[in-house]
Amino acid sequence: RRPHRCRIDCNSTSTMRFLLFATLAQHTHGLTLQRRRLGQLSAAAAVAAVRPAAQAARINAEGFAFDAPDGFEAKPKPVKTHAAEVLYKNGKREIGVVVDRVRIEQLSDFGTPAFVGDKVVASERERDGVTAAELSKATELVVDGQTYYELAYSNESSRGNNNFLSRVAVRGGRLYVMTLKARIDDAGALPELRAVAESFRVSGL
Repeated sequence: RRPHRCRIDCNSTSTMRFLLFATLAQHTHGLTLQRRRLGQLSAAAAVAAVRPAAQAARINAEGFAFDAPDGFEAKPKPVKTHAAEVLYKNGKREIGVVVDRVRIEQLSDFGTPAFVGDKVVASERERDGVTAAELSKATELVVDGQTYYELAYSNESSRGNNNFLSRVAVRGGRLYVMTLKARIDDAGALPELRAVAESFRVSGL
């Protein structure tokens, strides 16, 4: 069989930037679709107290790992849209990771954290029902020798106002995007989701 030839320049910076923005945008949109399909869940579950770290379950899949706090349940997607994808939910709180293949070796080929964050928020503002979106943080982190971009942003929409926290990494020819989501009025969510983000590690395949 003859090898597949990409019809666009898969190594170009512009193409890689497009893939990153599309992946982040699609992932955020996918979380929203999952929420709408599964219906309204208990408000009590959405404001559940932060669980002790000892109760977290270590999730390992497709070259990444993270700690899912007690109470989060896997919600498999019926249609595969990424090389790998997981989604965990506890009420309105959501943990999602998507993996896509890329042909770059480092995040800086996409752009700076601020550049990526601005593009992600600009895409968020264009979503149906979204009336406002704001980037509050865009930083670069190095954990165990691996570079991550961390983006924090929020939106206001007809379906509810949400906080998002994302960590992005490239390793072994794959783009890893973790997106954490909670309602803005869920005061207990941020410490819990922050702990999840800090537990996120990529090892590649």
